[in-house]
Amino acid sequence: MQIINLYDNIYKLIANNQKILYYLGMSSDASHLDKAKKIQRRAKPQDLIDNVPLISYYALPGGVDKRNDIVYVAPFVFNIFTFNDVDAAHSIAEELTDTIDKKLLSFEGVENLESRLITAHESGVDEEDIYCFTVVFEFSVII
Repeated sequence: MQIINLYDNIYKLIANNQKILYYLGMSSDASHLDKAKKIQRRAKPQDLIDNVPLISYYALPGGVDKRNDIVYVAPFVFNIFTFNDVDAAHSIAEELTDTIDKKLLSFEGVENLESRLITAHESGVDEEDIYCFTVVFEFSVII
């Protein structure tokens, strides 16, 4: 399934980005477990307070492109959580945008087209002293 492959490739893209790892408080030699705690493939991150700063990402319902029925457009939400560090959240959002927006990404097992930024905004969080900034990208894949 292309969406599952897309999830996996996005994770690798983030987990291998030195700047993002730095902003998340990790080095390039961090373990897979440590990276998985800070880069979560889910809408509601596990152990939020214990793992901040972190990025959680997930797919919204997508659909077949109106002009080309072999293209599936998949919007992905990236929530960036910090301990009230607006600048760090914005830096991560900027790096994600530099890495993803208007790029033809080389993904394993996924034939894709150019990805693009859809929106970016501050999001509310129920936890005290946690800041969340959200960016949404569309990924278009050949089905």
